[in-house]
Amino acid sequence: MQASSSINSKQTSTAVTTASVVSTALNVRSNLVPRVGVLIVSLLAMVIVQMFRKGHVESVALLVAEVAVFSILPWIVYGFLRYRFRTGSEWLFTKTIVFGFQSGAILVGLLVILWHVALRAFGYGEATEIVALVTVQSVSWYLAVFSKVPGFEKTSSILSGALVFFVCCMANEWKFFLIAGLFSFVGLWWLLGHYWSRLDAKAIDGDSRSLGLHGSTVSLTMLFIALVVGLAAMIPFSQNGSPLAGFMPFSGGENGKVDEFAISGIGDGNMLTAGLNATTTGAVDSDQFIEDHKPSLYDLTSERYEGPVKKKLNKRNKAMALQGIAKHLHDAKRSEQAGRTFRTIRNRKQTTDVELRDRITKALFFVEGSVPARFSINNFYQFDGWDWNSTPSESEASKLDPVNPPEFTLYDQSELPIFNFDRAIAGYLTGQRTHRIKIMRLDSSVIPQPALLQRWHIPLVDRLDMFTWNEKKLIEMDVKSIPSYSIIDVESLVPNYHELRDASGLQPVLPTSESAESGLLQVPETRSKVAIQRLATEWTAGVEPGWAQVETVVDHLRNDFDLNPYWEADEEAEDSVSLFLEQGGGPSYMFATTCAMVLRSAGYRTRIASGFLVQKHDYNSRARQSVVAADNLHMWPEVCLDGEFWIPVEPTPGYPIPFSTQTTWQWITTNALMLYHWILANPISVVLFIGSVALTVLFRAELVTSLMFGWWFLVRMFWPQRLLKTTRQLIDLRFWFAGDRRPASQTISAWYTRVESSALDTFFRFWNAKNYSDEPTSGSHQELALTCRSAISTLSLKRIRDFRRGNQTKSSTNDFTTTQKNDA
Repeated sequence: MQASSSINSKQTSTAVTTASVVSTALNVRSNLVPRVGVLIVSLLAMVIVQMFRKGHVESVALLVAEVAVFSILPWIVYGFLRYRFRTGSEWLFTKTIVFGFQSGAILVGLLVILWHVALRAFGYGEATEIVALVTVQSVSWYLAVFSKVPGFEKTSSILSGALVFFVCCMANEWKFFLIAGLFSFVGLWWLLGHYWSRLDAKAIDGDSRSLGLHGSTVSLTMLFIALVVGLAAMIPFSQNGSPLAGFMPFSGGENGKVDEFAISGIGDGNMLTAGLNATTTGAVDSDQFIEDHKPSLYDLTSERYEGPVKKKLNKRNKAMALQGIAKHLHDAKRSEQAGRTFRTIRNRKQTTDVELRDRITKALFFVEGSVPARFSINNFYQFDGWDWNSTPSESEASKLDPVNPPEFTLYDQSELPIFNFDRAIAGYLTGQRTHRIKIMRLDSSVIPQPALLQRWHIPLVDRLDMFTWNEKKLIEMDVKSIPSYSIIDVESLVPNYHELRDASGLQPVLPTSESAESGLLQVPETRSKVAIQRLATEWTAGVEPGWAQVETVVDHLRNDFDLNPYWEADEEAEDSVSLFLEQGGGPSYMFATTCAMVLRSAGYRTRIASGFLVQKHDYNSRARQSVVAADNLHMWPEVCLDGEFWIPVEPTPGYPIPFSTQTTWQWITTNALMLYHWILANPISVVLFIGSVALTVLFRAELVTSLMFGWWFLVRMFWPQRLLKTTRQLIDLRFWFAGDRRPASQTISAWYTRVESSALDTFFRFWNAKNYSDEPTSGSHQELALTCRSAISTLSLKRIRDFRRGNQTKSSTNDFTTTQKNDA
């Protein structure tokens, strides 16, 4: 008997041990299933990091291969572990096991670093900060896949948040901030879900998910949000880019450091030339980038627009602009070489843009900073119908341009010499932007300067007499030409167009023949003058004088005329503006010319600026900055409204408008007004949109429950351990939309059996075993899935609504019967 009892005891103990091991193995398998919330958060961080990398990587194929390898690798390990412990093996989250997973995270980071080290051996690579971001992102993704390991979920979410923050600080495009906003929303949602999962570990039927808050807490929170929104609405931000760019440090050149694959900083990469200070060297290799000679401004113009067409003197317009101030220039080529004229009729030979591989070789200078950006190297004041002429002497310059250039001073900032304009800043100039210019092949003593230049800095240059105003009202160095490899930091003011529209005193000028304003309001006595005056009158009629009229003229040119770089120019015509108006368009310099003439006819002081337009497509990943070549040459008008500041405008269609700022409130009101006008112009689209919204609201119950049903299918395939809870949530959602919401005090069996009493017994058995029993749930996953599918089909939205209507009808009938009895 004792032996038999001992044998039975051993058998019982063995059975219990086996059941415990099987249960442990099943629990371990379920514990390996990653949490959905942290996976989504880590995935969004991966997306924003890879988007940032795409703008700096040389080979997109290598980027895709790397992302695929290091994204799939954790899942391969996950699948192996799931397969390895599919049967009853003793394995728990012991310290040794957790240490093994932690070692795996370190190994992933090392593999990413080794990958990039290996790529550099083959001439491919990325900046140090990008390698660091990718390493952290890969580790974060690994931790998210194994988020059930103690400590991994929180660590992964913290790393993901840090990645998004650093990318937003380094990026300068709004798409990154949109994804960051989505990341914040998902992260907050995940945190709330994580909080409730701690309170609802067993998902008991009658849980009430109401969170008690004091009224004072809610009031203070709403007050804080209102203050933040109010401050944000008053802070100016750029319409063309993010002001956060450059907040984070980049590798390459700072404090003398060198990185071949840097994405920013002075002296990027190993392409450096020797200098007295490492921070003043230029990011170039003379053997690779610089040709034998520097092109003159005339060479650049000819390369961009072809050479000018020579016209006979007797065919020229006989009217003299400004009563003798404007002179005929008999040798157009010699004058253009001096940088004084630009002829608006040119040879029609079509030129091709500089090849991408040749852009760095033919670079005139490099630019770091936000784009679009315009850099002036010449100004034109006089126009005789064919030629724009710069003023030939300082005496004539003072007659043509009465805007007095400000004095500039020198001061030290962090032991650096800074040159600054000593002038009062107009109220409509509410922002600043900075650029770094690296001179290469530009043969000019004029600093390429943005509009509204305020201060500049050149390393080792600390003398005021090194700079002066030239007759074109541009800053010029006291050298024959700015030396190659020179680095110039410039800061310019940025206008706020809303403030310009509201500014008082910015009225058109009525010139007289003797006034100094005549130089900036001169229109040649040509056949097109009457047409120009007519357009000025028509376009500005009914528009409030000031910046609004300037914008109206620019908008008409951008919308009513076509850009044609290779227009048919009649050499026998009287003037080029009449050709532009007759043909309904022309090259970009004719848009600038026509705009200047119309604005002058309307009474606005205008000049033509010639320089370089830098856009987003000019960024070169090989040079790690924007490359400025001859094909960037452009002309645009500048308007002076207050007698002190020249504001650029862009009348050429397809070219970006000049940089500007606006507050959040101004952005909201502007877009609201645009939406209003769009609604008036597109009534059919508005009706269709309103109809779609109405249908969505009307059938919102069907739409939301259908989406939840789709989520149920995903849970069934990938997270079967959550199938019971998801089924209960879907059915409760249907009851809620039917107006029969389950109270927190009611169990699901008591509430669901009111509609169906017998078909849900198996579902209730699975539910009770899962939530209230210590024994493992009996039955296969397939049986569980079929049971849940049957419960969903039984308690459909239509059936619950019919049940609800039946109860309401029965209740109304009982109330009517009771009333009749009481009356009797």
